[in-house]
Amino acid sequence: MESLTAHEVNLLNKVYCDSRPMNFGTKIQEIITAINLGTGPVGPQGAAGEQGAVGPQGIPGPCTEIPSDTPVNAISAQEILTISGVVINGETVTINNPEVAGIDVYEFASSVALIVGEGNIPVNINEHTVKASDGLTVNINPIAGDTMTIGTKIFTFVPAGTANGDGEIAIGAVRTDTQVNIRDAIKGDDLHNDPHPLVTCGAAFENDVLAITALFGGAAGNNIATTETFTAEGNVFSAVKLANGEDCSAANAVTALVAAITASDTQGVGAAAGANNTVVLTADIGGVITNTIAIAEDMANGAFTEGALLLSGGVDGTPGDERTIFMDSSYLYICIAANDVTGKNWRRISLGAAY
Repeated sequence: MESLTAHEVNLLNKVYCDSRPMNFGTKIQEIITAINLGTGPVGPQGAAGEQGAVGPQGIPGPCTEIPSDTPVNAISAQEILTISGVVINGETVTINNPEVAGIDVYEFASSVALIVGEGNIPVNINEHTVKASDGLTVNINPIAGDTMTIGTKIFTFVPAGTANGDGEIAIGAVRTDTQVNIRDAIKGDDLHNDPHPLVTCGAAFENDVLAITALFGGAAGNNIATTETFTAEGNVFSAVKLANGEDCSAANAVTALVAAITASDTQGVGAAAGANNTVVLTADIGGVITNTIAIAEDMANGAFTEGALLLSGGVDGTPGDERTIFMDSSYLYICIAANDVTGKNWRRISLGAAY
C-alpha cells in the first residue's frame, strides 16, 4: 500500500474533535506501515483489512478485539536449606548454575583470618563461635630436654644458641627470656619455627601464664592436646586439652550464609532467611531454565528439602511485546516491557463490577 505524503499527513493531522487534535494523518500512516509489514490492521476475527486497526505504539484501537488469554509472569526456581543444629568450621554450601561460568562454594570460616579452601568464598562465623583455650604456666626456667606438646607438635627445649629447627625452643639466660622464646616459637616469629597450625597464643606471659587459644572457633578445639614433660613441677598446662570451645548456632549460621551469598553471588541465585532456621535460595530470573541450577551441601546439621540436588519450581512466562494487551474474565493484562520466558513484566488490572 502506498504511503501518505508528508503534505497529506499534515492536512489530516489538523482535524480536530472538541478542540483536540486527532492526529489522523499520523495514525493512518501507522496503519499503512503496519499493513505493509504484514502486522495489521487485524479485525475482530483475525481477518486482515477488517475493523480493528492497531493504534499507535501497538495499543488496540477502539474497534480492536482484545485477545482472550491469561498471560503469566515467569516463576523463579527455589530450594530451602534447613540448618537444624550447630555449624562447624569448614562445612560448605555449593551453587552451580550451568548457564554461567564457575561455581560458588561457600565455606563456613571460624578463624580471624577466615581461612578457607582455594577458590572458596568465606562465610564469616568467626564472631559467632568460642575458641577453645588453655593456659601454660612457666615459673621456673626449663632445662635442656624438657618438652611440651600442643596438638601433635612437640617443642623441645635446647641450650641457648643451638635452636635452629622447627620445634626447638632456646633456653634463655633467665626465665623471662625463655618465656619470650616460647611465645615466638608458637607464633612462628623466631625465624626457625613454623607457626602452629592449630593454635596461637597471647602477646606475652602474664604472671608467668601464657594463654593458648585455638585458631578456629568451635568445639573441635576442645580436642587439641596440651601435655608436657617439664622437670620443674611448677611448669605445667592447666589441662591436658584445650577447653570451652563452642560452635556457631543455626540462627547465626543462617544470617552469615545469607550475607555471604548476597555479597558474593556469581551464579544468579539470591538468598533470604526463612522461618525456623532456613535459607531460601531463589534464582534471580524466572523460567524452567532455572530448574537446572545445581546445589549441594557438606554439613553435619544442614540439608536441602528431600535431599534436593537442583533448584525447582521454575515456570516459563508468557512472551509479549511492550504494551501487548490480553484479557480474561477477571483481569486486563498489559506487558510493561518486552517479555521473554524468563521475564516478569506482565501487570494486571481487575475488571471489577459493572457500573
